[in-house]
Amino acid sequence: MTAYTVGAPGAALRRAVGPYVGYAERATAPLARREVAVSRCVLVIGWGASLDVHDPRGPAGGATSVASFAAGLADTYVDTVTAPGQAEGVQVMLDPLVAARILGRPFGEVANRVVALSDLDGAALRDLRALPARLGAAAGWGERFALLDQAFGARLSATPPPDPRLAGAWRQLRTTGGAVPVEALAAATGWSRRHLGAMFRRELGLPPKVLARLVRFERAHAQAARASSVGWATVAADAGYYDQAHLIRDFRAFAGATPARVPALGPALTAAT
Repeated sequence: MTAYTVGAPGAALRRAVGPYVGYAERATAPLARREVAVSRCVLVIGWGASLDVHDPRGPAGGATSVASFAAGLADTYVDTVTAPGQAEGVQVMLDPLVAARILGRPFGEVANRVVALSDLDGAALRDLRALPARLGAAAGWGERFALLDQAFGARLSATPPPDPRLAGAWRQLRTTGGAVPVEALAAATGWSRRHLGAMFRRELGLPPKVLARLVRFERAHAQAARASSVGWATVAADAGYYDQAHLIRDFRAFAGATPARVPALGPALTAAT
C-alpha cells in the first residue's frame, strides 16, 4: 500500500523543479514496477526499504539496494523491485539542465545510468548526500519539502546557468513536442549540427533525435486515457507521429510494451509532465 503527499517547491524554484511527491509505502513481499523513460531526471531521496533497478540492456546501468538515487535520461525503460518493508521518500522530477547544476556534473555523465546519492563525490554535495537522514528525521512532509527548497536553492545559487543557446534548443525541442528538425535547432544556436549533437550528449545525455523521439513518446503516453475513445491512431497523429507504426516502435523502446499494455503515468510522473 502506498500513500502520496504532493507539495509545490518554493516560488523561486517552481520554474526549475517539479512537484515534490512524498511517498510512504509498506510491502510484505518484493514489489516490482516498470518505469517508462522520461525526459527529466528522476531524483529519489528515500529512507527505509531499498530497491533494485534493472536495466534491460544489462547490469551496467542498473543499481542494487539503493534508497536514494538520481536517474539520468535513458533511451529505454527500467524495472524496479522494492524490498519488503517500510519505505518512505520524496521523488522529484528535474529538468536535466537543472539536475546537472544540482548534482554538480554534466548530465551526460549519468545518461542511461542510476547513481546512488551516496556515490556522488565532491565537498559541495555534502548537504545533498545528507538529505536522506535529514528528511527521515523531519517532523512531517511540510518540513521535508522546506528542507528540499533550501538544499536545491543553495545548489542553484552556487552554480552557473547553462549555455543559453543549449537551453534554448532544449526548450524548443520540448515545446514543439519533438517536431523541430535538428537542422533548425542547430541553425538557431549558430552551431553546426555535429557540435549541437556533441553538446546534447555532454549536457543532456542523449542526441537530439533520440530526445525528440522521447518527448514525442511522452506526449502520446500522457494521452493514453483518450485512446479508448478516439483510438491510438488519433493519439499518434496528435502527438506528432507519422503513423501508428512509429508510435508502437517508440512504446516498445521506451516502455517495453505496446501502447495498449502500458499503464497510465503514476502520480509522480503525471505531476511533472
